[in-house]
Amino acid sequence: MKNKALLVGINKYPDPRNELRGCINDILDMEHFIAETNKVYAKQNIKKLTDRQATKKEIVSQIKWLVEGAAPGDQLLFHYSGHGAQAPTLFPKLETDGLDEIICPYDFDGSNATTLRDKEFAQLFAGIPKGVHFVWISDSCHAEDLSRDLQMPGEPQYRYFNGLKQMNELNEESAFEAYDATTIITTPLNGALLSACASHELSADAYIDKRFNGAFTHYLIKNLLQYSDSKSMQAIVQLVNIDLDKNGYDQNPESEGKLQNDYFFL
Repeated sequence: MKNKALLVGINKYPDPRNELRGCINDILDMEHFIAETNKVYAKQNIKKLTDRQATKKEIVSQIKWLVEGAAPGDQLLFHYSGHGAQAPTLFPKLETDGLDEIICPYDFDGSNATTLRDKEFAQLFAGIPKGVHFVWISDSCHAEDLSRDLQMPGEPQYRYFNGLKQMNELNEESAFEAYDATTIITTPLNGALLSACASHELSADAYIDKRFNGAFTHYLIKNLLQYSDSKSMQAIVQLVNIDLDKNGYDQNPESEGKLQNDYFFL
């Protein structure tokens, strides 16, 4: 059995308007939870990408490392904390709202070449064999289909990318250069996706207990510490919803995928 985790946190973007404060704390807290508190993942099998390391090319490369050689009984974790956005879809027939949910790597400039779309993730994760315990955590805006709210002390802000270029200039021909339509994955995720908010919402970068964190990640770990061995991931996300509402955060985390009714660890 080999458990592997890829943790991506981006605070610093090239444009200072897009800087966040809690994303690296998110992944450090998650690393501590999975490797120290629970000792389920060995530190040598945990990779972290932060700030300028987290380009699209490097994220894709390390996701391939994550899933390579996975076999039944293995546990895989992918955690992304950073900016998210929505972009005009390349395949309107697959998206009723005409939008793809995306994450914004460090080098994101609004072009397709630096965009990581929900459908790209689906393709990257499609090869995970049945019997692998795969969990994907997305603490970013529009995360339920695949964004973030930064709360300064007393002043909320969101993890939504500023200065987004218009992405609807891609024509049909260029779209099919990027994707082969026959390979688009539309089946449910063979794992569990735990999302910071619904697809029309923003996700908070919060100031809690005198430090910055994603509000979703903070309350997710809080509830995992109490219930990871007794409640399903879907039930834990419902408890996170209660905590967020009680503390004034206007976001509604969701869970989906074939394993959402399983525990966080095997």
